[in-house]
Amino acid sequence: MVHSNRLFKATAASLVLLAVLTGVALAQGAVSDKLRTGNTVTVAAGETVPNDLYAFAGTVRVDGTVDGDLVASGGTVDVTGTVTGDVLAAGGSVTINGTVGGDVRIAGGTLSVGGAVKEDLLATGGQLTLTSSGTVGEDVIGATGTLTIDGTVTGNVSARAGTYNKAGTIGGTEDVTITGRNDLPPAPGEPGAAPTPERQAIDAIRHFLVVVLVGALLIWLTPRPYAAMKTALRERPVPSVGWGIVAFIGFVVFLIVVLIAVILLAITFGLLGFSDLVGIDILGGTVAILGASLAFSLVAGYVSDALVGVVLAGLVIRGENASRWRELAVLAAGAAVVVLLSSLPVVGPWVKLIVILLGLGAALTAWMRRRRSDAVVGPPGGWMQPPAAPTPQAPGTPGV
Repeated sequence: MVHSNRLFKATAASLVLLAVLTGVALAQGAVSDKLRTGNTVTVAAGETVPNDLYAFAGTVRVDGTVDGDLVASGGTVDVTGTVTGDVLAAGGSVTINGTVGGDVRIAGGTLSVGGAVKEDLLATGGQLTLTSSGTVGEDVIGATGTLTIDGTVTGNVSARAGTYNKAGTIGGTEDVTITGRNDLPPAPGEPGAAPTPERQAIDAIRHFLVVVLVGALLIWLTPRPYAAMKTALRERPVPSVGWGIVAFIGFVVFLIVVLIAVILLAITFGLLGFSDLVGIDILGGTVAILGASLAFSLVAGYVSDALVGVVLAGLVIRGENASRWRELAVLAAGAAVVVLLSSLPVVGPWVKLIVILLGLGAALTAWMRRRRSDAVVGPPGGWMQPPAAPTPQAPGTPGV
């Protein structure tokens, strides 16, 4: 509990520090040129913003020049001037009728590009239109309800759309997938088709082999944590489900906290001019999220099956598991039952959900017990190295 309190205090202190740094950054005079908010944000014709611009308002309009990147969000985003860098914008309506020297990444309900985009155009939304006056220097990548290409694309067009219209020119390849509601279901063996019984059986066998392999690694390489999780699940199966829900929620909260921290740090470093630290911040956040996701997936996907399997098999196979090989055999027998039940058509997903919650709860319970006490948790009936036989002593030796 002491370590948990320290972790909580450290997290809270870090978030407070981020807020303070953000406040310091916002208090600097240079920030006013980078960050603009309000009901309406306008870069008037003839005005030049000599750096990146972050604009958040009901209406964002750029008629002048932004000598850098433009990040904008609002109900309406209209760029008729010049942006020398990239444009990242989201809104109900996003219109690019000016000149953009870099990439354009936009999202919204209605998207229109009638100007010159020197590099890529990436868009997602309800409707994307490249008008007859619009040009894209490289590729167009999109996912929209309606896609209209009336202008000129120098590179490739790769998109998914419900409706596709083209009257313009595409210099590269054209790969547009129409996603209509009346599409026929894919045939067996094609991508997206329902798996055949043979494929399901093969997948179940592969999953079983991986579960046994993970179980063997736990038994041989981490016997104490394995024994602690097994004991927690056997002694308190019902509370383990509740702790499994807590573990799942905690994992989601952790990802959100890390993401918010990364965003706040990136904004703070950017506003303070520490551009070199932005990449380190993003890399660190990515590593933290990927590491936590990998550990969560490993426990939920395989460790849970191994733990529930060995506990179920232990209810039938009585006796002490005096060797690692016997423990692995019991685990394999139980894992086969768990994998089989999880592969059933209707009840399988529900069985898998319960198994995941049991495994997550057992892991969290074992971890909390370890934090509360330095004593090793010994599993009744779990595998432990048999004690060495006492050495015989000659008659007359003290203690005999």
